[in-house]
Amino acid sequence: MNKYYEQNPTISDDFKEQNIKYTLSKHEDDLYNDEDNIAFRVIRVKRIGMPARGEKWRIFEDAKVIFTIDGHKLTKKEKEFLRTIDGINFLMSEFKTGPKSFNAIKKAIKIKLKPKQKKKRT
Repeated sequence: MNKYYEQNPTISDDFKEQNIKYTLSKHEDDLYNDEDNIAFRVIRVKRIGMPARGEKWRIFEDAKVIFTIDGHKLTKKEKEFLRTIDGINFLMSEFKTGPKSFNAIKKAIKIKLKPKQKKKRT
């Protein structure tokens, strides 16, 4: 047996107790409603690198793929946006309302990336 453990058996026990506190999800209340006994759906996005410098983004609802965005159909600027945290959050917020078409998503990305124009004062 490990000499360190034999000399200090309480250190490993304390370590186990500390980790038990953090095993529960911090967002547990956001995913389940105790009063109505309803489990809310979980939307997540995964970026997948493909051969020949391609990439895809898969949007999951719980454990099921609900939509796939092919990177070959996007511009370089749109792909760079989707690689960021803001891009992932954007996709998740778009799909929380329900599945959409590729064209609707592409238009929404263009609107998001469009620079805001300053109003001219006269």
